[in-house]
Amino acid sequence: MDPPTNKGRLPLTNVSNTVNPRSSKSNVMCDDDELLQEQCRSMAPGNDEAFFMFRKDPQKATAEAAAANNNTFDLLSDEMMLHVLKWLPKKTLISCSHVNRRFNRVCKDETLWYRLDLSNRTLQFHGLVEVLNRGVIVLRLAQTSIISRVPINPLDIPEGRKVQYLDLSMCTISKSLLHAVLFNCEALVKLSLENVPLNKEICVAIAHNSGLETLNLTMCSGIEAGPLQYMAKLLPKLHSLNVSWTNLSVEAVRDLVRCLTPNIAHLNLAGCRSTMTDEAVAALTTRCQKLVALDLSDCTRLTEATIETLCKARKIEYLSLSRCYNIPVTAYLQLSAVKTLRFLDLFGLVSDQAIDTLRHSLRDVGINKYYHSSVARPTVGTKRTSIWGLRTRD
Repeated sequence: MDPPTNKGRLPLTNVSNTVNPRSSKSNVMCDDDELLQEQCRSMAPGNDEAFFMFRKDPQKATAEAAAANNNTFDLLSDEMMLHVLKWLPKKTLISCSHVNRRFNRVCKDETLWYRLDLSNRTLQFHGLVEVLNRGVIVLRLAQTSIISRVPINPLDIPEGRKVQYLDLSMCTISKSLLHAVLFNCEALVKLSLENVPLNKEICVAIAHNSGLETLNLTMCSGIEAGPLQYMAKLLPKLHSLNVSWTNLSVEAVRDLVRCLTPNIAHLNLAGCRSTMTDEAVAALTTRCQKLVALDLSDCTRLTEATIETLCKARKIEYLSLSRCYNIPVTAYLQLSAVKTLRFLDLFGLVSDQAIDTLRHSLRDVGINKYYHSSVARPTVGTKRTSIWGLRTRD
């Protein structure tokens, strides 16, 4: 057996001793560069046969996802869901908003919250803010108790609320909260605050609604001469105003009849027992010649001179002089000269025999037909679920 030669590798020689690490790494990098260049050449614009793009149809993907989840509502657009949800009552609509995020977003759409009736209920402050944020247009809160534990700042309610018809008659609400609500609702067209305490700040907030047409302040307290004059000057579109039984002072009545917009058509000044005078009525009829309905009930200082003034009215159709005891009964016969007069209320003033005499002399005039005034009031008669002729319930 021949001895091993020196040219061959010994069996136990370390293999790594014969490998150059740098040369190995260089070879790998060269292979990668060649592979990358080969791929770039294969994806060149001229090589269309080697190019392929995969795109998934989004509608098909949505349908497949809905089929996988067994949720058919994913196949409907938001508009289709709105057409379905608009038939649901508000209580059911709130329950649907708890299903998922999409239902919550769709159920808060403004088209589903055009009208809302929350009368005779107890409402928290945050609940009121949430209602206003829904974009409600017709809102009834008559005889509702709104609870706010701390004084409310006007900045606590977001600006730009869209409420146009707001009924807060006999509502239990703090003055700070009422001011905050009216301060942020400047698109009001009709407003009722019957038997709600007011102050100067609230009156100023009301005056900022330059488009206000109807205002009911029956039996409100806290109305002073300055704020009332401010409202009268800044409400040029006012059509109906009711300030009966608000305990107006002599200065307040004087400023009101001198500054009230000439466009006023329906006015109730009942209850000014010792502050309404013949001179004030004369100033009122001179400035406001478009008056159609006028209520001067319980203005006990009025005399026959007021009847002579009212006979010059051109468009008056309804007149109430109930319990005006200083006006003699025979003076009412002069109202036959008012050709436009259709209704005359004289409750608690004359006997039945005198009423028959007046009916004979005023043949075309209905006497004592209305027990209560409807000037600027949101609900009249049996229409308890509507305000100013607009439905509040679905």
